[in-house]
Parts: sequence; structure tokens; C-alpha cells
Amino acid sequence: MHVIHKKTTLIPSEISAIERLIDMCNTHDSLHMRIEKSMLCERPGNMVNDYLYYEDGQLVGYLSADSWGKKDKEITGMVHPDYRRRGIGRALFEAAREEYKRNGVQMLIFVCEHASQSGRAFLETTGAEHAYSEHYMVLGNFKERGQVKEGLEMRLATESDIPAITTILATDTGNVEEVKAWVTDAMKDPHQRTYFATLHGKPLGCVRLDFMEKVTGIYGFEVRLGYRGLGYGRQMLEQLISIARAESDRPVILEVLTDNTNAIGLYHSVGFEIRTTYDYYELPLLLRQATDKPFACHSERSEESTSSRAEILRFAQNDNEAAQ
Repeated sequence: MHVIHKKTTLIPSEISAIERLIDMCNTHDSLHMRIEKSMLCERPGNMVNDYLYYEDGQLVGYLSADSWGKKDKEITGMVHPDYRRRGIGRALFEAAREEYKRNGVQMLIFVCEHASQSGRAFLETTGAEHAYSEHYMVLGNFKERGQVKEGLEMRLATESDIPAITTILATDTGNVEEVKAWVTDAMKDPHQRTYFATLHGKPLGCVRLDFMEKVTGIYGFEVRLGYRGLGYGRQMLEQLISIARAESDRPVILEVLTDNTNAIGLYHSVGFEIRTTYDYYELPLLLRQATDKPFACHSERSEESTSSRAEILRFAQNDNEAAQ
């Protein structure tokens, strides 16, 4: 007998069962699915974000949606290796699609590791279309140059910096109100720390550290147009890495669009290495209003977008800084 439980919050036994299923699927398929325990423990309870498929009392399928998306929902799913090709993935997909369509969600964004051929094949049968891909990069040997640009200062952001940070991040997306809401929420999150950079006292850029359970992530990295490719981004990045390493021995990671060659070059030069690649598939549920522009917080990800931890929606990093 099978049943799907749709949950707005999770109890400890459910979280433990989900973690075991994630570990089993990652090991079996040599994957790296990113579902943070902290996110599961801190569900807000205002919308269904977890779909648990049980077969005779055993959790054999699971679909997770981000907690912070309203118009867009970023989704990751899995099925126990011994229970595949039984329609479990399809059942979870249909349950989520109907739930979010009923609640006014406009777009589902499915995250699938590029190495998962079966996952990509399944998504292609759902009507979802590949939108973009991101490399997941991990810092190896930190190659610090220590060059200092005159007049550049980076400090913890305060509430008074939100308008300037919003302007910087909205340069590429154009979605000012949603970016402002995301920045405000991020600054309230105890697991996140936003930094604001100035050049001779004027706004230059911003970047965020996410202190996650197993890694420290760099997100929301943006340098103002007109100042990219001049070494400011590298100095900000080196300073941020030093902060992260001083506070924790967890690996430092970031995500970047696969076609952002300038940013990838910068990250390689600092010591980051590509560990895996994630493909993102989009499935529209409702027509967007004319004023609505896609805001991929996937990675929260603006290049984020990211989105993300995702961002996830992990705000995609606007990391357009050219390698120096």
C-alpha cells in the first residue's frame, strides 16, 4: 500500500528518513543532491514544500521544494533505487504540480545533476525545458594575490545599505521590488551574512556568505557595471574567502552559470575547482503578468540569479567580474 504525505512542516523522524534516502540515492548514483537539513528543520509552515511517498510504511520517494519561493518554486526529487520505474517520480511530480498551480505558483524550476541521465530523461517527459546550467565549485588551494585597490572597502551590510545593494543586484534582473524583498530577508537570516563594498565611499558591489551545515557558500556576488574586470571583484572575493576560512574549516563553495566564462576564469584563478554541474529545467504553471520578470533565486541566482541554498530559489550570483 502506498501513500503520499504532503507536509508544511516536518517532524524529526521524517527528517531522518529523508536524510537516509538522500544519502542512499547520492551513493547509488554518485550524485551530490543539495538539500540542507537546516532548511527541512525550519520550514515556515505556510505552504506544502515536502512530498513524502511511502510504500508499506517505508519512505521510498521524496520531492523537496524551496521554502522562500512564491512565484517560482525550485524542486529536487528522488526515488529509492529499488523502487524506480514504478511511477513514483511521476506521482510526486503530479502532486506538486497540482498543489502549486492551485496556490498561484507561476513557475516550477527543477534541479537535476547533469550526471543523472535518468533524471534528465524523466524531466524531458514532463514538459519542462532546460533553461540553464550551473557549475558547483569548491575551493581547493587558495591562490591569494593580496593586491589592494586604493579606496576599496568591504564591510558587513546594515539595514541602511539595502537600497544600494538592491540597485546593484537589480541591474541585471530589473526586478527591483523582488530583489529588495530577498535582500531584506537574507539580512534577517542568522545563517547568512551580507557584505557591502564601496570605492572611495560610493557603492561598488556586494556579496553574501551562507553558513550551511556542511559548507560555506558564496552567493549574490555582484560588481557594478563599469567596474568589472578591474580587479575589484578579486579583492572582494579574496577578502571574503579569508573571512570564511577564519570562522570555519568547512569547504567554501559557490555556483556559477556554465556560460559565464569570465567569472569561471576568476574562480579558477583563485583556486576553485568544478565538482559537478546542475541543470535547471523550467515548467510554467501560470502566465506571468506583464510586469513580472523571471527572478531565479536559485541559487537564489542572478548569475542566484539564485538563488539557491538555495536561491538554491538560491539567488543566482551576479558574478560577472572578469578574471584578473
